[in-house]
Amino acid sequence: MSKFLNVPNGNYTVTVQSGGEIRLDTGVEAGTVRVTGDLVVEGDTTTVSSENLTVKDNIIVINEGETGSSGITLQQAGIEIDRGGDAVTYTSVRMVFDETLNYRDPLTNTVKSGAFTFRDLNNALIGIRVNSISTGGGDLNLINSGTGVVRVDGTNNYEDQVTEDDILTNKKYVDDAIVSGIQNITIKNIVQGDSKVELSDDDVEAVTSNFDITINGTSVANFKENNSTIENILFEGNTISTDTSGTELILASFGTGSVTVDGILKMPEQVSDPVSVADGTLLYGKEPGLGTTGLYYVNSNDTADEVIGRNRSLLYSMIF
Repeated sequence: MSKFLNVPNGNYTVTVQSGGEIRLDTGVEAGTVRVTGDLVVEGDTTTVSSENLTVKDNIIVINEGETGSSGITLQQAGIEIDRGGDAVTYTSVRMVFDETLNYRDPLTNTVKSGAFTFRDLNNALIGIRVNSISTGGGDLNLINSGTGVVRVDGTNNYEDQVTEDDILTNKKYVDDAIVSGIQNITIKNIVQGDSKVELSDDDVEAVTSNFDITINGTSVANFKENNSTIENILFEGNTISTDTSGTELILASFGTGSVTVDGILKMPEQVSDPVSVADGTLLYGKEPGLGTTGLYYVNSNDTADEVIGRNRSLLYSMIF
């Protein structure tokens, strides 16, 4: 039999002794206690033992009534999850907003206070699992401290999975790419301003194989298959010469040093005497004459003669 209590005028109050209990008992079949108006609980603790909790409100307010002027007075507010009786292995965890944390806002490039954090009750950070993070168009900052790094762990050779333009790389991928690039790289030239290093190959282009170095617009070195030229000095087989007819090849030493020829110096026979020089002396080889040496000279005084051998000089000394 249903019973109704109607108080048409005024309020209705049920009181018990101080510290007592008011129980709304729906029996062993777990009936329903329905409150058609707002429910205000003014006690310090509210415990809900229901196995299923359904809340229609789309926003739940935590730390309601905060009166502090600098964030959460108790510094943290959030949700705690009890993971069972084995608190050592399965420590309870919390998702909280922590006023003590700082982060750099990439949109304003300023440091702001307060951030969400996931920790257990031992204050150890725990992981989160998602498959997408959206920044709403702003940059994504991955911030660590000390010697911490951003890592990619747990995958099967992550570097081998970097096959698309927008996939982040790791150190192993970069190392492998550098090694592979060096082994297979094809660079025709390196240019900086009017200086360059340029390589050509007749197996690839319709030009003679050539390696050229240009400094300030001037070719200073050129390497081909059979000869090389460095600063107008031509190296061809075992021959060193100038690359322009009529120019001198000078062997010089620095300061008081000397030029040493470690071996036999051979002078091929010349057909005709060279023209005298403005300074110094020219030495050259020609068919031996009265001096018997075949070693001739021309000096700056326009004197041309053969250097006399030892035996011939002794003979001349006795005659004259």
